[in-house]
Amino acid sequence: MQEKKGYTLPSFGVVVQIAFWVLVFGFIFSLSVMVLDWPDAFYRTLLTLICHLVNFYFFYRFLIPRYFEKGKYLHSLASGIVILVFITLLRMKLERFFVIDAPAISVRIGTEARIGFVLFSEVTIAAFASLLRLAVNSDNMKIRLKDMEKSQLETELRFLKSQMSPHFLFNSINNIYSLVLIKSNTAPQALMKLSALLRYLLYECDHRVSIAREVEALKTYQDLYQLKFQDPIRLNWDIRISHPERQIEPLLLVPLLENAIKHSGIGDDPEAEINMSISSDDNMLKVKTDNTRSSFPVSGDDEPGGIGLANIQKRLERIFPKTHQLKISQSENRFILYLEVPLL
Repeated sequence: MQEKKGYTLPSFGVVVQIAFWVLVFGFIFSLSVMVLDWPDAFYRTLLTLICHLVNFYFFYRFLIPRYFEKGKYLHSLASGIVILVFITLLRMKLERFFVIDAPAISVRIGTEARIGFVLFSEVTIAAFASLLRLAVNSDNMKIRLKDMEKSQLETELRFLKSQMSPHFLFNSINNIYSLVLIKSNTAPQALMKLSALLRYLLYECDHRVSIAREVEALKTYQDLYQLKFQDPIRLNWDIRISHPERQIEPLLLVPLLENAIKHSGIGDDPEAEINMSISSDDNMLKVKTDNTRSSFPVSGDDEPGGIGLANIQKRLERIFPKTHQLKISQSENRFILYLEVPLL
């Protein structure tokens, strides 16, 4: 059973089985009532349906999962033949209790023809049961794979949170502490910004977020990074978002800014700069970072934390397979990244 909004929905296999047995009952009864009185027609339909049920669920519940799916094909074949012979003989004995001479039939059906018809019907039931079981297993496998993929995405999101550079966080705390020591009026505001960013990273990113909320986190990140320096850092924004309330996956943009800051030399090199543009239309979000390249990243290569581009690319491939664009071009002095993802 699958859960949805507080109630349960029948699974694919259950729905098909219910519909199948309703149709089988109706078909057998409609044939029986043509040649028998109503009580006998119902009685014959019921007995025939019981035979079909035994046949169906022997294949569906026992033979296919226990033998066929485990590669025991000879056991499957032998067991299938035995149950089909048994059901056919049982059906023939049951048929003897009823007169099955339909007025529309000009000649009587011979014994061999009846055996053939009964065997054909049971083989059809067995084949349908086997195919349905394989289809249900395939559907269940797809559901399990989706659940595994979802679980993996959630794990990767937690990993992204844990990889948020501790270098940046410790620097922010130290800078705020310095502001407190000199009794700066900006210390409380800076502390609130850090608190807001941590709250966003730890608690709000468990589900989709609005573009506006992610952009707000970017600006907070910039403000906290600016605390290290007296002169304004050269981080230029070009934001043109038509629908800021539209949803995106969390932590899509913050890692891009962190990566640009880390490798641009901004704050240390007076010529360093970052240009970040964010735009959207009705369907797509487009992000571009254009930054200088420094020989010495802000966080050294041995500094733990930080989210590398390889992890960003991997996450994009899992969330937006074949629906996103990530283009990177670089020269000796500049690094340009262009990202395009569908809005949710």
